[in-house]
Amino acid sequence: MNTVLITGTSSGIGEATAEYFLQQGWRVCATARSPKKLGSWSQGNDVIRLALDVTSQDSVRSAITESIRLAGKIDVIVNNAGVGLAGPLEAIPMDDMERHFQTNVFGAGRIIQEILPFFRKQKHGVIVNVSSVAGTFGVPFMSPYCAGKFAIEGLSESLYYELRPFNIRIKLVEPGGIKTKFQQTFAQHDAYNPNLRAVEARVAQSEGPDSTLPGPGRVAEAIFTAATDGTSRLRYPVETQGASLLHKLPESLWRSLIRKSFSIA
Repeated sequence: MNTVLITGTSSGIGEATAEYFLQQGWRVCATARSPKKLGSWSQGNDVIRLALDVTSQDSVRSAITESIRLAGKIDVIVNNAGVGLAGPLEAIPMDDMERHFQTNVFGAGRIIQEILPFFRKQKHGVIVNVSSVAGTFGVPFMSPYCAGKFAIEGLSESLYYELRPFNIRIKLVEPGGIKTKFQQTFAQHDAYNPNLRAVEARVAQSEGPDSTLPGPGRVAEAIFTAATDGTSRLRYPVETQGASLLHKLPESLWRSLIRKSFSIA
């Protein structure tokens, strides 16, 4: 039985991905800071429930070691765990920015560092990093989140070449607007209104009960495809509504389209 370890499986994309892999007959190492929060889907015989805090090297090492001990191997890693942070950079304490990067960037780095010796020994493995379309262009008032996703994009792009000689494939899944319980926390600064209020309202609308955005199921399917298609393809955009093609337009046009989509000056 193939085995996947997924971070951040208590809700959203991580939970949907864990359930999808189970449906495809995989063993799932489902990790979360608090495994007690995992849903009923995690009670089956093919699920290994583990506590994992990606900001702690010891926690990462322990979870991966235990997964290999219990499952015998890991074939795929899915780096999904993440937090949100948004607002004017001027209003965001650098301590908050650092905590954000500890989870969204360094967390993935810790997981990759710990799994690579095992992947090299078994001479194969796939690492799927969950990025975002916001890792390919900037979004107003989301500079910390975009910066983190840009970092994941660069990290993965470099590792693509670095790991190729070891038959270790790295993949980037880049969701667009997806309706989940994931929330952006907006810092406040009156000087940036009304643009800030407009962006907050747009984000709240997309996350609210009347949102028409698709759920995380399509992302879960893309992650499974990336993990199993056996190709050297790096990027897998999902539900981007054309946003992933913005950079093919003249810069003045695509920047205007972003301002218009968020109703800002």
